[in-house]
Amino acid sequence: MVNEASESMIAGRGVERVAGRAAGVSAAGGFVAGVGESRLDRVSRLSREIRTLETAGRPGGVRISSGSVGMDGCLPGGGYAKGSMLELVHGGMSHRRGMFCGMGLMGLGVRIAKEWISDGRYLVILDRDRQFYAPGVAAMGVPLERLIVLQPSSESDAIWGMDQALRNGAAGAVVAWVHRLEDRVARRLQLATEHGGGLGVLLRDFHSSRTSPSWADVQWRVRGSDRTADDHASRRVLDWQKRWYDMELTRAIGGRVGSRVRLGIDASGEWIEESRESGASHEQKSSLHLAAQLAQPARSRREMAS
Repeated sequence: MVNEASESMIAGRGVERVAGRAAGVSAAGGFVAGVGESRLDRVSRLSREIRTLETAGRPGGVRISSGSVGMDGCLPGGGYAKGSMLELVHGGMSHRRGMFCGMGLMGLGVRIAKEWISDGRYLVILDRDRQFYAPGVAAMGVPLERLIVLQPSSESDAIWGMDQALRNGAAGAVVAWVHRLEDRVARRLQLATEHGGGLGVLLRDFHSSRTSPSWADVQWRVRGSDRTADDHASRRVLDWQKRWYDMELTRAIGGRVGSRVRLGIDASGEWIEESRESGASHEQKSSLHLAAQLAQPARSRREMAS
């Protein structure tokens, strides 16, 4: 009799547990799966939960505008989140702009980072190749007294310098060229950025971004634009003090992945917005693709996004 009663009690509890799970409640009180929840809803929910775990150490909900209406319109929340990483990937250059890969991408990174030092914090630039040109940065409106330039002699020193700068709350933004990036180091830099609450800007070439993906929250693929040459053909005026960029958003959780925007920077470091009438902007939103992407393991997700 005792055995029969025990078996009945165990069976009853088993039915309760199954019923609870079917209703969306686990034994620990967590959500498992709602009744009638579609596959897309389940993928979206899991992606949000993964994102919450990955960004647990980040300052909550604070975003800073890039200063560009076109760029902000593609980003989740209209800006870059505090404690996040941005990756600018050099994706090709015009034959007329042989210097784009180096100075052009750095100029774009500095222009975005400039918005992060308006509260008195510092801009840190890692210049391992010793090609940094301070007068050009000053012309863009960056106060030199708020600028720190590090010139590490080795890759290990560069990683250490980035880690220390990103962790320091006095640094509003850190801009650095990054080539080889092991997964463990990439995660280390992400955690450092979350701890410091600033913005990490990684400058990458296309090959390195594919072979050693980062943990960046936002990734833009950037090409030097022929807009200057187009202006010359149409108006017979060539202004070498303006730089134009064709940008495609290739990674952004909650952003308009696939969107394209053309932006310029003038000699004083101000954004030049592409006119909507030109038809150059093309926006594409793919929430289904993004949800499926987020459901993958972290490293696979970064590789696909790259």
